[in-house]
Amino acid sequence: MENITNITTNNVIKRYVNDSSSEQVMENTVLMATYIVLYCVIFILGVSGNCLVVFVVVRKKEMRTVINIFITNLAVSDILLCLLAVPFTPISYYLQSWVFGEFFCHLVSMTLAICVYVSTLTSTTIAVIRYRAIVYPLTPPIQISNCYRIIVIIWLISISISVPLGVYTRITQSRDGSIDCVERWPTDQSSQIFSITSLLLQYIVPCFIIMYCYTSVFLVLKRRIQSGSLNQSKTKKQEEIDMKRKQHTNKMLVTMVTIFVCCWLPLNITISLAEYISTFSNWHYFTLCFFSAHIVAMSSVIYNPFLYGCMSDNFKNEFKSLF
Repeated sequence: MENITNITTNNVIKRYVNDSSSEQVMENTVLMATYIVLYCVIFILGVSGNCLVVFVVVRKKEMRTVINIFITNLAVSDILLCLLAVPFTPISYYLQSWVFGEFFCHLVSMTLAICVYVSTLTSTTIAVIRYRAIVYPLTPPIQISNCYRIIVIIWLISISISVPLGVYTRITQSRDGSIDCVERWPTDQSSQIFSITSLLLQYIVPCFIIMYCYTSVFLVLKRRIQSGSLNQSKTKKQEEIDMKRKQHTNKMLVTMVTIFVCCWLPLNITISLAEYISTFSNWHYFTLCFFSAHIVAMSSVIYNPFLYGCMSDNFKNEFKSLF
C-alpha cells in the first residue's frame, strides 16, 4: 500500500501504472504546459503568501497571539511543502528519472510527510485550543511560552513518524536504465502497517477531533446567544462584540480546516482506489487523474494567506500597511 504522505508523482506512477497509454496522455503538449503553469503559480503564491504571513507575525509583537503563532507554524510547513513537493514532483515525472541524487531522495520523501503531519497536528491543536477556551471559559488561557513548547512537540512527533520514509525510500535503477526514487520496505506487511497508521494519524483521527471541537464550539456559542447569557463583568454591548469576534474567528478557522480536508481528499481517494482496484490504476486516464488530485492537494498551501486577508481584521490591516 502506498503511503499517502509520500506523494511524489514519480513514486506513485512507477508503483501503480502498468498501462503505458496512461502516461502517454500526459505527454500532450497543452496538458504539460497547463500543469507546469499551475505548479509555477502554486509555488509563487504559496511561498510569497506564507512568507508574508510569517513576516507580519514576527514583525509586530501585538500579532503574536496564541492562534497567530500556530498559524505561523502552518505557514512554515506550507513554505517547506512548496519548496520540496511542488518543484520536485513535475520535474521528476517529466524527466522520467530522479536526477537529484540519493540525499534529496531521502530528504524530500521524509520532509513531505513531516510537512503534512505538521499541518494536520497544528490544525488539530488550534481546534482543541478554541474548544477549551469557549466550551470551558473558566480554564486558564494557554501562555505564549507554552505555544512554542507545543510547536516543538508537534515537529518532534511529525519527524518521528516520518523517519521510516527517509530510511526506506531509496534510489533504484529500472530495466530501462532510468533512476527512480521509490519506497523499498523490508516486507509488504511493514509497508501496510505504516500506511494504515499514516492514514489514521494524518487524516482520519484529526478530522474527527476537529469536527467534534468546532461542532461543540458552534453549539455552545449558539446556545449562549439564544439564552442571552452575559459575562457579569461586561456590558451587553461588549458581550455582543466579543461573541461576534469569537464567531468570526471560528468561521475563519473552520474554513481553513475545510479547505485543507477538501484539498487532500481527492488525492487520498485516488491513491486508495489505485491500491485496492487494479482496473483503476490501469485506467487510460489514471495519470491525468492523479496529477489533477495532486495539483488540488498542493493548492492547499496558497489559500490560507488570502483567507487571513479577507477574514482577519488584524492580518488585513498588517497586509495593507506593508503595501
